[in-house]
Amino acid sequence: MGTQQMSEKTARALKELQTSLGEENVSGNLAIRSTYRGINYNVLSPWRTPPALVVRPKTVEHVQELVRVANKEKLTLLPICSGTIAPHWGADVVVDMMGMDKIIKIDTENLNVVLEPGVTFNRLNPILRKEGYTIAHGSLPSSFSVMGNLAVRRGFNHNFAGRFADQTLGFELVLPDGTLLRTGTATFGIDFWFPLSQDMPDLRGLFVATLQRTPLLGIITKAAVKIWPLMEASALPIGGFDSCAKAFKFSQAVVRAGIADQSMVWNWVLVGMSQTRKSGGQDDIDFLNYRMAADYTQPPKGFYYCYTWTQFRGYKEQIEVNLKLCERIAKEMGGKILSQSEIEDTIPHIHNTWKLCYKEFSHERTDLAHAWKVGGEGVMDVWYYLGQVDDLIKLEEEYNRRLKEKYHILNAPYYCRIFDQGMAAHLRYMPPADCADDFQIQKTMRIRKDMHNWALSRYPNVHCFGADRAVGNHSIGMGKIIEKIRETLDPNHIMYMPGENRLEPEE
Repeated sequence: MGTQQMSEKTARALKELQTSLGEENVSGNLAIRSTYRGINYNVLSPWRTPPALVVRPKTVEHVQELVRVANKEKLTLLPICSGTIAPHWGADVVVDMMGMDKIIKIDTENLNVVLEPGVTFNRLNPILRKEGYTIAHGSLPSSFSVMGNLAVRRGFNHNFAGRFADQTLGFELVLPDGTLLRTGTATFGIDFWFPLSQDMPDLRGLFVATLQRTPLLGIITKAAVKIWPLMEASALPIGGFDSCAKAFKFSQAVVRAGIADQSMVWNWVLVGMSQTRKSGGQDDIDFLNYRMAADYTQPPKGFYYCYTWTQFRGYKEQIEVNLKLCERIAKEMGGKILSQSEIEDTIPHIHNTWKLCYKEFSHERTDLAHAWKVGGEGVMDVWYYLGQVDDLIKLEEEYNRRLKEKYHILNAPYYCRIFDQGMAAHLRYMPPADCADDFQIQKTMRIRKDMHNWALSRYPNVHCFGADRAVGNHSIGMGKIIEKIRETLDPNHIMYMPGENRLEPEE
Protein backbone atom coordinates (compact mmCIF):
# COMPACT_ATOMS: atom_id res chain seq x y z
CA MET A 1 0.00 0.00 0.00
CA GLY A 2 1.34 3.45 -0.88
CA THR A 3 4.16 1.99 -3.01
CA GLN A 4 2.47 1.96 -6.43
CA GLN A 5 4.41 4.89 -7.87
CA MET A 6 7.86 3.83 -6.75
CA SER A 7 10.73 3.94 -9.18
CA GLU A 8 12.31 0.66 -10.15
CA LYS A 9 15.47 1.34 -8.15
CA THR A 10 13.43 2.25 -5.06
CA ALA A 11 11.35 -0.92 -5.39
CA ARG A 12 14.53 -3.00 -5.68
CA ALA A 13 16.01 -1.31 -2.61
CA LEU A 14 12.80 -1.82 -0.63
CA LYS A 15 12.73 -5.54 -1.36
CA GLU A 16 16.42 -6.05 -0.61
CA LEU A 17 16.38 -4.02 2.60
CA GLN A 18 13.22 -5.70 3.91
CA THR A 19 14.93 -9.04 3.38
CA SER A 20 18.17 -8.07 5.13
CA LEU A 21 16.91 -5.67 7.82
CA GLY A 22 13.43 -7.09 8.38
CA GLU A 23 10.10 -5.84 7.06
CA GLU A 24 9.33 -4.12 10.36
CA ASN A 25 12.37 -1.85 9.91
CA VAL A 26 11.81 -0.74 6.30
CA SER A 27 8.69 0.88 4.87
CA GLY A 28 7.44 2.25 1.58
CA ASN A 29 3.95 2.87 2.96
CA LEU A 30 2.79 6.40 2.13
CA ALA A 31 1.09 6.82 5.51
CA ILE A 32 4.39 6.18 7.27
CA ARG A 33 6.51 8.12 4.79
CA SER A 34 4.28 11.18 5.09
CA THR A 35 5.13 11.52 8.79
CA TYR A 36 8.78 12.10 7.80
CA ARG A 37 8.29 15.15 5.62
CA GLY A 38 10.43 17.11 8.04
CA ILE A 39 9.98 19.71 10.73
CA ASN A 40 12.13 22.10 12.74
CA TYR A 41 11.83 25.37 14.62
CA ASN A 42 12.60 27.05 11.31
CA VAL A 43 9.96 27.77 8.69
CA LEU A 44 9.17 24.74 6.59
CA SER A 45 6.35 24.10 4.17
CA PRO A 46 3.93 21.46 5.45
CA TRP A 47 3.42 20.28 1.87
CA ARG A 48 6.88 18.83 1.25
CA THR A 49 7.19 15.57 -0.64
CA PRO A 50 7.61 12.49 1.57
CA PRO A 51 10.76 10.36 1.21
CA ALA A 52 10.59 7.31 -1.02
CA LEU A 53 11.52 4.98 1.87
CA VAL A 54 11.82 5.11 5.64
CA VAL A 55 14.39 2.86 7.30
CA ARG A 56 14.80 2.39 11.04
CA PRO A 57 18.06 0.49 11.66
CA LYS A 58 18.55 -1.37 14.91
CA THR A 59 22.26 -2.20 14.64
CA VAL A 60 25.47 -0.89 13.12
CA GLU A 61 25.33 -3.78 10.66
CA HIS A 62 21.90 -2.55 9.53
CA VAL A 63 23.40 0.86 8.77
CA GLN A 64 26.26 -0.69 6.81
CA GLU A 65 23.82 -2.80 4.77
CA LEU A 66 21.67 0.26 4.10
CA VAL A 67 24.70 2.20 2.85
CA ARG A 68 25.68 -0.70 0.59
CA VAL A 69 22.24 -0.80 -1.03
CA ALA A 70 22.04 2.99 -1.31
CA ASN A 71 25.37 3.08 -3.12
CA LYS A 72 24.29 0.37 -5.50
CA GLU A 73 20.98 2.07 -6.35
CA LYS A 74 22.25 5.67 -6.08
CA LEU A 75 19.69 6.61 -3.41
CA THR A 76 20.33 9.60 -1.15
CA LEU A 77 20.20 9.11 2.64
CA LEU A 78 19.18 11.46 5.44
CA PRO A 79 19.77 10.24 9.03
CA ILE A 80 17.58 11.91 11.67
CA CYS A 81 16.82 11.65 15.36
CA SER A 82 14.50 13.59 17.63
CA GLY A 83 15.27 17.19 18.47
CA THR A 84 15.58 20.79 17.48
CA ILE A 85 18.24 20.17 14.90
CA ALA A 86 16.34 17.53 12.96
CA PRO A 87 17.29 18.32 9.35
CA HIS A 88 14.67 19.05 6.74
CA TRP A 89 16.11 18.75 3.27
CA GLY A 90 14.78 16.20 0.84
CA ALA A 91 16.26 12.72 0.46
CA ASP A 92 15.24 9.44 -1.12
CA VAL A 93 15.56 7.54 2.16
CA VAL A 94 15.03 8.97 5.64
CA VAL A 95 17.01 6.95 8.19
CA ASP A 96 15.31 7.16 11.59
CA MET A 97 18.12 6.45 14.06
CA MET A 98 15.87 6.36 17.14
CA GLY A 99 15.62 2.56 16.88
CA MET A 100 19.25 2.31 17.98
CA ASP A 101 18.73 3.11 21.66
CA LYS A 102 21.35 1.32 23.72
CA ILE A 103 23.28 2.89 26.58
CA ILE A 104 26.54 1.04 26.00
CA LYS A 105 28.45 2.17 29.06
CA ILE A 106 28.27 4.66 31.92
CA ASP A 107 31.77 5.29 33.25
CA THR A 108 31.56 7.52 36.33
CA GLU A 109 35.25 7.04 37.10
CA ASN A 110 36.33 8.49 33.76
CA LEU A 111 33.31 10.80 33.39
CA ASN A 112 31.72 9.63 30.15
CA VAL A 113 28.79 7.73 28.73
CA VAL A 114 28.83 5.76 25.47
CA LEU A 115 25.42 5.62 23.82
CA GLU A 116 23.45 5.28 20.58
CA PRO A 117 21.30 7.91 18.84
CA GLY A 118 17.94 6.75 20.21
CA VAL A 119 18.76 7.40 23.88
CA THR A 120 16.74 10.39 25.09
CA PHE A 121 17.47 12.80 27.93
CA ASN A 122 14.49 11.60 29.96
CA ARG A 123 15.89 8.08 29.81
CA LEU A 124 19.56 8.84 30.48
CA ASN A 125 19.40 11.68 32.96
CA PRO A 126 17.47 9.88 35.75
CA ILE A 127 20.00 7.03 35.56
CA LEU A 128 22.89 9.47 35.79
CA ARG A 129 21.29 11.39 38.65
CA LYS A 130 20.98 8.22 40.73
CA GLU A 131 24.76 7.96 40.44
CA GLY A 132 25.22 11.64 41.27
CA TYR A 133 25.99 12.86 37.75
CA THR A 134 24.41 14.89 34.98
CA ILE A 135 24.98 15.89 31.37
CA ALA A 136 25.07 19.25 29.58
CA HIS A 137 21.50 19.47 28.33
CA GLY A 138 20.89 23.18 27.81
CA SER A 139 17.21 23.99 27.43
CA LEU A 140 16.33 20.88 25.46
CA PRO A 141 13.03 19.12 26.17
CA SER A 142 13.43 15.74 27.76
CA SER A 143 12.20 13.67 24.81
CA PHE A 144 15.09 14.73 22.56
CA SER A 145 18.02 12.53 21.56
CA VAL A 146 21.12 13.07 23.70
CA MET A 147 23.51 12.08 20.95
CA GLY A 148 21.70 13.86 18.16
CA ASN A 149 21.42 17.20 19.94
CA LEU A 150 24.53 17.27 22.11
CA ALA A 151 27.05 14.98 20.44
CA VAL A 152 26.31 15.01 16.71
CA ARG A 153 25.42 18.69 16.73
CA ARG A 154 28.23 19.34 19.21
CA GLY A 155 27.48 23.02 19.13
CA PHE A 156 27.05 26.17 21.13
CA ASN A 157 23.34 26.21 21.69
CA HIS A 158 22.84 23.55 24.36
CA ASN A 159 26.18 23.31 26.03
CA PHE A 160 27.97 24.45 29.16
CA ALA A 161 28.95 28.09 28.84
CA GLY A 162 32.58 27.68 29.83
CA ARG A 163 33.23 25.00 27.23
CA PHE A 164 32.56 25.12 23.52
CA ALA A 165 31.63 22.00 21.56
CA ASP A 166 33.84 19.72 23.63
CA GLN A 167 31.24 17.47 25.27
CA THR A 168 31.91 14.72 22.73
CA LEU A 169 34.96 12.54 23.33
CA GLY A 170 34.60 10.36 20.26
CA PHE A 171 32.35 8.95 17.55
CA GLU A 172 31.65 5.67 15.84
CA LEU A 173 30.22 6.14 12.37
CA VAL A 174 29.58 4.46 9.04
CA LEU A 175 31.20 6.26 6.13
CA PRO A 176 29.38 6.59 2.79
CA ASP A 177 31.27 3.60 1.42
CA GLY A 178 30.26 1.41 4.40
CA THR A 179 33.57 1.64 6.29
CA LEU A 180 33.18 1.60 10.07
CA LEU A 181 35.24 4.35 11.70
CA ARG A 182 35.97 5.25 15.29
CA THR A 183 37.71 8.50 16.17
CA GLY A 184 40.44 9.18 18.71
CA THR A 185 41.84 6.43 20.88
CA ALA A 186 38.74 4.28 20.30
CA THR A 187 39.98 3.71 16.74
CA PHE A 188 42.31 1.08 18.17
CA GLY A 189 39.34 -0.97 19.36
CA ILE A 190 40.05 -0.32 23.04
CA ASP A 191 37.39 0.64 25.55
CA PHE A 192 38.81 4.11 26.06
CA TRP A 193 37.27 7.11 24.31
CA PHE A 194 39.46 10.18 24.16
CA PRO A 195 39.70 12.68 21.30
CA LEU A 196 43.37 13.51 21.13
CA SER A 197 46.31 11.26 20.36
CA GLN A 198 49.90 11.60 19.27
CA ASP A 199 49.23 9.04 16.55
CA MET A 200 46.36 10.60 14.56
CA PRO A 201 44.52 13.86 13.84
CA ASP A 202 41.36 14.82 15.71
CA LEU A 203 38.65 14.12 13.12
CA ARG A 204 35.55 14.77 15.20
CA GLY A 205 34.71 18.05 13.54
CA LEU A 206 34.47 16.48 10.09
CA PHE A 207 31.43 14.46 11.04
CA VAL A 208 29.27 16.85 13.05
CA ALA A 209 26.06 18.24 11.66
CA THR A 210 26.05 21.65 10.00
CA LEU A 211 23.25 23.92 8.86
CA GLN A 212 24.46 23.52 5.29
CA ARG A 213 24.46 19.75 5.24
CA THR A 214 23.48 17.01 7.66
CA PRO A 215 25.51 14.89 7.68
CA LEU A 216 28.52 15.71 5.58
CA LEU A 217 30.49 12.52 5.66
CA GLY A 218 28.82 9.67 7.51
CA ILE A 219 26.10 8.23 9.75
CA ILE A 220 27.06 8.39 13.41
CA THR A 221 26.05 5.25 15.32
CA LYS A 222 27.69 5.78 18.74
CA ALA A 223 29.17 8.64 20.70
CA ALA A 224 31.08 9.03 23.93
CA VAL A 225 29.82 12.10 25.78
CA LYS A 226 31.11 13.74 28.94
CA ILE A 227 29.17 13.51 32.19
CA TRP A 228 29.56 15.88 35.14
CA PRO A 229 29.14 15.50 38.93
CA LEU A 230 25.89 16.95 40.23
CA MET A 231 27.68 18.24 43.33
CA GLU A 232 25.89 18.93 46.59
CA ALA A 233 24.30 22.28 45.81
CA SER A 234 23.16 24.43 42.90
CA ALA A 235 21.77 27.89 42.26
CA LEU A 236 19.90 29.85 39.61
CA PRO A 237 20.18 33.61 40.25
CA ILE A 238 17.95 35.75 37.99
CA GLY A 239 19.19 39.18 36.94
CA GLY A 240 17.27 42.22 35.71
CA PHE A 241 18.83 44.88 33.43
CA ASP A 242 17.57 47.94 31.56
CA SER A 243 19.62 47.27 28.39
CA CYS A 244 20.90 44.29 26.45
CA ALA A 245 24.46 45.63 26.75
CA LYS A 246 24.39 45.46 30.55
CA ALA A 247 22.82 42.00 30.54
CA PHE A 248 25.24 40.63 27.91
CA LYS A 249 28.21 42.01 29.85
CA PHE A 250 26.96 40.44 33.08
CA SER A 251 26.66 37.00 31.50
CA GLN A 252 30.07 37.38 29.87
CA ALA A 253 31.63 38.32 33.21
CA VAL A 254 30.22 35.37 35.17
CA VAL A 255 31.32 32.95 32.45
CA ARG A 256 34.81 34.43 32.40
CA ALA A 257 34.94 34.11 36.17
CA GLY A 258 34.37 30.37 35.84
CA ILE A 259 31.11 30.54 37.78
CA ALA A 260 28.52 29.46 35.24
CA ASP A 261 27.55 26.17 33.70
CA GLN A 262 25.27 28.33 31.57
CA SER A 263 24.45 32.01 31.45
CA MET A 264 21.74 33.32 29.15
CA VAL A 265 20.00 36.60 28.39
CA TRP A 266 16.29 36.77 27.48
CA ASN A 267 14.61 39.98 26.35
CA TRP A 268 11.36 41.12 27.94
CA VAL A 269 9.34 39.83 24.98
CA LEU A 270 10.49 36.23 25.40
CA VAL A 271 10.20 36.37 29.19
CA GLY A 272 6.76 37.97 29.04
CA MET A 273 5.25 35.63 26.46
CA SER A 274 6.63 32.64 28.36
CA GLN A 275 5.27 33.93 31.65
CA THR A 276 1.79 34.86 30.41
CA ARG A 277 1.40 31.76 28.28
CA LYS A 278 1.93 29.64 31.38
CA SER A 279 -0.55 31.69 33.40
CA GLY A 280 -2.98 31.70 30.47
CA GLY A 281 -6.36 33.36 30.16
CA GLN A 282 -6.62 37.14 30.21
CA ASP A 283 -2.93 37.59 31.11
CA ASP A 284 -1.89 35.96 27.85
CA ILE A 285 -4.36 38.04 25.81
CA ASP A 286 -3.32 41.29 27.53
CA PHE A 287 0.36 40.69 26.90
CA LEU A 288 -0.21 39.81 23.25
CA ASN A 289 -2.24 43.01 22.78
CA TYR A 290 0.52 45.01 24.49
CA ARG A 291 3.14 43.54 22.16
CA MET A 292 1.09 44.43 19.11
CA ALA A 293 1.05 48.11 20.09
CA ALA A 294 4.25 48.70 22.07
CA ASP A 295 7.72 49.47 20.77
CA TYR A 296 10.54 47.02 21.48
CA THR A 297 12.14 49.67 23.76
CA GLN A 298 9.12 49.71 26.08
CA PRO A 299 8.70 46.63 28.28
CA PRO A 300 5.43 46.54 30.22
CA LYS A 301 5.34 47.97 33.72
CA GLY A 302 7.17 45.75 36.17
CA PHE A 303 9.36 44.10 33.51
CA TYR A 304 13.06 44.66 32.86
CA TYR A 305 14.35 45.13 29.32
CA CYS A 306 16.49 41.99 29.66
CA TYR A 307 16.72 39.16 32.14
CA THR A 308 19.65 36.85 32.82
CA TRP A 309 19.69 33.44 34.38
CA THR A 310 22.92 31.82 35.49
CA GLN A 311 23.18 28.17 36.43
CA PHE A 312 25.98 26.70 38.52
CA ARG A 313 26.75 23.72 40.75
CA GLY A 314 29.33 23.07 43.47
CA TYR A 315 29.97 22.60 47.16
CA LYS A 316 27.70 24.59 49.46
CA GLU A 317 30.48 27.02 50.26
CA GLN A 318 31.11 27.62 46.55
CA ILE A 319 27.45 28.32 45.90
CA GLU A 320 27.30 30.89 48.70
CA VAL A 321 30.34 32.71 47.32
CA ASN A 322 29.13 32.54 43.72
CA LEU A 323 25.76 34.00 44.63
CA LYS A 324 27.47 36.96 46.25
CA LEU A 325 29.73 37.32 43.20
CA CYS A 326 26.69 37.38 40.91
CA GLU A 327 25.15 40.13 43.04
CA ARG A 328 28.37 42.13 42.90
CA ILE A 329 28.86 41.68 39.13
CA ALA A 330 25.22 42.56 38.40
CA LYS A 331 25.55 45.77 40.41
CA GLU A 332 28.81 46.65 38.65
CA MET A 333 27.10 46.16 35.27
CA GLY A 334 24.19 48.42 36.21
CA GLY A 335 21.61 45.77 37.06
CA LYS A 336 20.56 43.59 39.97
CA ILE A 337 19.89 40.02 41.04
CA LEU A 338 16.17 39.74 41.71
CA SER A 339 14.91 38.80 45.15
CA GLN A 340 12.64 35.83 45.55
CA SER A 341 9.71 38.10 46.36
CA GLU A 342 10.28 40.17 43.20
CA ILE A 343 10.37 36.98 41.13
CA GLU A 344 7.16 35.70 42.67
CA ASP A 345 5.44 39.04 42.05
CA THR A 346 6.46 39.30 38.37
CA ILE A 347 7.73 36.12 36.65
CA PRO A 348 6.88 33.08 38.83
CA HIS A 349 5.87 30.77 35.96
CA ILE A 350 8.91 31.18 33.75
CA HIS A 351 11.14 31.02 36.84
CA ASN A 352 9.58 27.67 37.69
CA THR A 353 10.32 26.46 34.14
CA TRP A 354 13.95 27.51 34.50
CA LYS A 355 14.21 25.73 37.86
CA LEU A 356 12.75 22.49 36.53
CA CYS A 357 14.91 22.45 33.42
CA TYR A 358 18.21 23.80 34.72
CA LYS A 359 18.72 24.19 38.46
CA GLU A 360 17.14 20.91 39.50
CA PHE A 361 18.51 18.94 36.52
CA SER A 362 15.16 17.20 36.50
CA HIS A 363 13.65 15.89 33.28
CA GLU A 364 10.69 14.06 34.76
CA ARG A 365 8.51 17.18 34.56
CA THR A 366 10.16 19.28 31.88
CA ASP A 367 7.76 18.20 29.15
CA LEU A 368 5.09 20.11 31.06
CA ALA A 369 7.49 22.94 31.82
CA HIS A 370 8.11 23.42 28.09
CA ALA A 371 4.42 23.36 27.19
CA TRP A 372 4.30 27.13 26.68
CA LYS A 373 6.58 26.77 23.65
CA VAL A 374 3.95 25.03 21.56
CA GLY A 375 0.96 27.26 22.20
CA GLY A 376 -0.22 30.76 21.58
CA GLU A 377 1.35 32.35 18.55
CA GLY A 378 1.94 29.29 16.40
CA VAL A 379 5.29 29.17 14.65
CA MET A 380 8.42 31.20 15.33
CA ASP A 381 11.26 31.20 12.85
CA VAL A 382 14.82 31.02 14.23
CA TRP A 383 17.55 33.43 13.09
CA TYR A 384 21.05 32.95 14.52
CA TYR A 385 23.85 35.50 14.80
CA LEU A 386 27.18 34.32 16.18
CA GLY A 387 30.08 36.58 17.12
CA GLN A 388 31.91 38.56 19.75
CA VAL A 389 29.77 39.94 22.54
CA ASP A 390 30.51 43.58 21.67
CA ASP A 391 29.48 42.98 18.05
CA LEU A 392 26.20 41.40 19.11
CA ILE A 393 25.42 44.31 21.42
CA LYS A 394 25.82 46.75 18.51
CA LEU A 395 23.77 44.46 16.26
CA GLU A 396 20.88 44.33 18.72
CA GLU A 397 20.73 48.11 18.94
CA GLU A 398 20.08 48.46 15.19
CA TYR A 399 18.41 45.14 14.42
CA ASN A 400 15.18 45.77 16.29
CA ARG A 401 14.81 49.20 14.75
CA ARG A 402 15.23 47.83 11.22
CA LEU A 403 12.71 45.04 11.83
CA LYS A 404 10.23 47.67 12.94
CA GLU A 405 10.85 50.25 10.23
CA LYS A 406 11.16 47.96 7.20
CA TYR A 407 8.99 44.96 8.08
CA HIS A 408 6.65 46.35 10.78
CA ILE A 409 7.74 43.70 13.28
CA LEU A 410 7.37 45.72 16.48
CA ASN A 411 9.07 43.41 18.95
CA ALA A 412 10.58 39.99 18.38
CA PRO A 413 11.62 37.59 21.14
CA TYR A 414 15.32 36.83 21.37
CA TYR A 415 17.85 35.32 23.68
CA CYS A 416 21.63 35.34 23.91
CA ARG A 417 23.77 32.47 25.13
CA ILE A 418 27.35 33.18 26.23
CA PHE A 419 29.92 30.41 25.70
CA ASP A 420 33.58 29.54 25.09
CA GLN A 421 34.90 31.11 28.31
CA GLY A 422 33.04 34.32 27.50
CA MET A 423 34.85 34.96 24.22
CA ALA A 424 31.78 34.53 22.04
CA ALA A 425 28.00 34.37 22.08
CA HIS A 426 25.01 33.87 19.87
CA LEU A 427 22.00 36.11 19.50
CA ARG A 428 18.92 34.13 18.49
CA TYR A 429 15.92 36.03 17.18
CA MET A 430 12.55 34.31 16.88
CA PRO A 431 10.25 36.48 14.74
CA PRO A 432 6.68 35.31 14.15
CA ALA A 433 6.23 33.17 11.04
CA ASP A 434 2.95 32.71 9.21
CA CYS A 435 2.98 29.16 7.83
CA ALA A 436 -0.53 29.27 6.39
CA ASP A 437 0.76 28.64 2.89
CA ASP A 438 3.91 28.49 0.82
CA PHE A 439 3.64 32.17 -0.18
CA GLN A 440 3.86 33.27 3.45
CA ILE A 441 6.73 30.87 4.07
CA GLN A 442 8.71 32.21 1.13
CA LYS A 443 7.99 35.75 2.31
CA THR A 444 9.41 34.96 5.75
CA MET A 445 12.49 33.34 4.22
CA ARG A 446 13.08 36.44 2.05
CA ILE A 447 12.91 38.67 5.11
CA ARG A 448 15.31 36.36 6.94
CA LYS A 449 17.78 36.45 4.05
CA ASP A 450 17.56 40.22 3.77
CA MET A 451 18.15 40.69 7.50
CA HIS A 452 21.09 38.28 7.45
CA ASN A 453 22.79 40.02 4.55
CA TRP A 454 22.11 43.44 6.07
CA ALA A 455 23.74 42.26 9.31
CA LEU A 456 26.75 40.92 7.41
CA SER A 457 27.19 44.19 5.53
CA ARG A 458 27.35 46.17 8.78
CA TYR A 459 28.99 43.65 11.10
CA PRO A 460 31.53 41.63 9.08
CA ASN A 461 32.72 39.68 12.14
CA VAL A 462 29.23 38.34 12.84
CA HIS A 463 28.28 35.02 11.25
CA CYS A 464 24.65 34.59 10.16
CA PHE A 465 23.48 31.03 9.66
CA GLY A 466 21.76 30.68 6.32
CA ALA A 467 23.09 33.96 4.90
CA ASP A 468 24.63 34.40 1.48
CA ARG A 469 28.07 34.07 3.02
CA ALA A 470 28.66 30.34 2.62
CA VAL A 471 31.55 27.94 2.98
CA GLY A 472 31.65 26.99 -0.69
CA ASN A 473 31.96 30.52 -2.05
CA HIS A 474 33.27 32.74 0.72
CA SER A 475 35.71 30.71 2.80
CA ILE A 476 39.47 30.79 2.62
CA GLY A 477 39.92 27.27 1.31
CA MET A 478 37.43 25.51 3.60
CA GLY A 479 34.85 24.86 0.89
CA LYS A 480 37.41 23.35 -1.44
CA ILE A 481 38.92 20.97 1.12
CA ILE A 482 35.51 19.81 2.37
CA GLU A 483 34.27 19.22 -1.16
CA LYS A 484 37.39 17.17 -1.99
CA ILE A 485 36.89 15.05 1.12
CA ARG A 486 33.19 14.55 0.35
CA GLU A 487 33.88 13.58 -3.24
CA THR A 488 36.47 11.03 -2.12
CA LEU A 489 34.36 9.46 0.61
CA ASP A 490 31.02 9.71 -1.19
CA PRO A 491 31.58 9.37 -4.95
CA ASN A 492 27.97 8.25 -5.51
CA HIS A 493 26.65 11.27 -3.59
CA ILE A 494 24.34 9.23 -1.38
CA MET A 495 24.68 11.84 1.39
CA TYR A 496 24.19 14.84 -0.87
CA MET A 497 20.91 16.56 -1.55
CA PRO A 498 19.22 15.15 -4.65
CA GLY A 499 20.83 16.80 -7.67
CA GLU A 500 23.41 18.58 -5.55
CA ASN A 501 26.89 19.16 -6.97
CA ARG A 502 28.19 21.66 -4.45
CA LEU A 503 28.01 22.54 -0.76
CA GLU A 504 25.30 25.18 -0.99
CA PRO A 505 21.81 24.06 -1.97
CA GLU A 506 20.41 25.36 -5.23
CA GLU A 507 17.98 28.28 -4.97
